[in-house]
Amino acid sequence: MGRSIYFTDLEIEKLIDYVSDSVELLGEAEGTWEQTAEDMENGLGSAIRKLYKGRRGEKIYAKYKTKRGKGKRSNF
Repeated sequence: MGRSIYFTDLEIEKLIDYVSDSVELLGEAEGTWEQTAEDMENGLGSAIRKLYKGRRGEKIYAKYKTKRGKGKRSNF
């Protein structure tokens, strides 16, 4: 079961800005693009997609779907 986290619009915008820049930088760095691509397929991409929901740039992450069943769920 997931959990609900509520962000203000400002918090969402800041997260989107930071995550977008970070993913772009990691994807360009030598030796880290493979890890970034793997992380995007294994949860990071779907998390970013959820942050972008209803906002400009949402289409970039549309291919990343939430995977169910295999991984452990976090209890943070």
